[in-house]
Amino acid sequence: MWDIDSTTSLLRSMSSAANPRALLGVLLTHAERVFNVQRAIVLTREGLEYPFFRVVFTAERGARPVDGVAGSEFVGQGGLLADLLYAGQFHRMAPILVGAGDPSSALLRDCRSLVAFPMFDHGECSGMVVLLGPSGDECSVHDLCGLAIMGSLLQRADRAEALAQRLEIACRTLNTELAAAASVQRWLLPPSTSSSAAVGVASFYRAAQHCGGDYYDVGPLPDGRIGVLVADVSGHGAAAAVLMAILRTVVHDDVDRFGVGGPAALLDHAHQHLCAIGLPSRGAFITAFAGTLDSDTGRFTYSCAGHPPPRLLRAADRAVMSVAGAGSLPLGILDDSTSYVEETIHLQPGDLLLFYSDGITEARSPSGAFFGTARLDRALLELPVDATPDMVVGVIEDAIRRFAGIGSPGDDQTLLAVRWQPGELQETKARAVSTPVGPRLESEEGS
Repeated sequence: MWDIDSTTSLLRSMSSAANPRALLGVLLTHAERVFNVQRAIVLTREGLEYPFFRVVFTAERGARPVDGVAGSEFVGQGGLLADLLYAGQFHRMAPILVGAGDPSSALLRDCRSLVAFPMFDHGECSGMVVLLGPSGDECSVHDLCGLAIMGSLLQRADRAEALAQRLEIACRTLNTELAAAASVQRWLLPPSTSSSAAVGVASFYRAAQHCGGDYYDVGPLPDGRIGVLVADVSGHGAAAAVLMAILRTVVHDDVDRFGVGGPAALLDHAHQHLCAIGLPSRGAFITAFAGTLDSDTGRFTYSCAGHPPPRLLRAADRAVMSVAGAGSLPLGILDDSTSYVEETIHLQPGDLLLFYSDGITEARSPSGAFFGTARLDRALLELPVDATPDMVVGVIEDAIRRFAGIGSPGDDQTLLAVRWQPGELQETKARAVSTPVGPRLESEEGS
């Protein structure tokens, strides 16, 4: 039975068994080479005391079900199987003599021979494999020992399957909780599209996992200007999402309670709070870009904390530039008195600002190439002159998906398009502004 050829065949069959029940079937088939086996039973006593036992599963030659059990798990009490299990020893029995009232009679029916061997866990007998046949044939001690070793694998496979099932349940629970957290996180973000008499806004947000560390906010400020903030927490996932929620709380606390001194003052406020909770010592940081837009004049004042500079699409000459001034270190990266600075540009009617996180330009193709700013600019330049912000976001989102494929992104992705299109009154006020204040527009070549 245990020659090289039969052992190789057995190992091949065992490698194809997908679960303990299939493995029991392999054992049953292999045991038929030794004696006339028609049924195999796996018992356990885990969590039980004598005389109770649990039939974990059964296998029947020819797949014929056993009346009253049909191969499913059930708990029995007393009788021959309970005695064998709790004895914790090897057993060979032929013929089998049980009374009609034995609780095991349904499983032992039509069988005359029995071979049983214990399964151990941490040195204690916790289960048993029972092989039953219709005749009184016996197997040798050598074959019995070989079957016992093989049978012990059943217990390990059963434990592995139980652990896998618990892991699957835990993963489903975790996924449900993370999906709920992701839903809550999206509540913290403004609507994906909005508009006023002079400003149109559209956005796209996609997390690398359920939750993400990207954050954006846009809306009217108490003084009438439009506030814009785009931020990116280092890393991604649940931890980054928590920091994102903290940043939102800090920002809204500053805006709602104290008003807004300007983008640089807002970043100063956020940096101080993040340092106060110990962010620098935890190896995390947040890049951010904050700005305010005067919807009457097109005056855009901004400050940058290590974040990718937005792209500016000029409507008049269809040129793309980088708003690359007022740069400084990310928020919370150093526990110091970092003071952020501001610069100002003036938008012209129809100009569009595109804010983004590095998950956009660092999106990778299947070959490993980056999407880059050059492709981002090309997508902007190919848009029609009258493209709305939601059209802009949709075209770029589609370009990234075609470039990177349909799988999950490697990093969180955020796009925020803001277009200044004043009415006749606003255009008059914009033309009255003679000289832009400190423009810092740099054309940028993408890779």
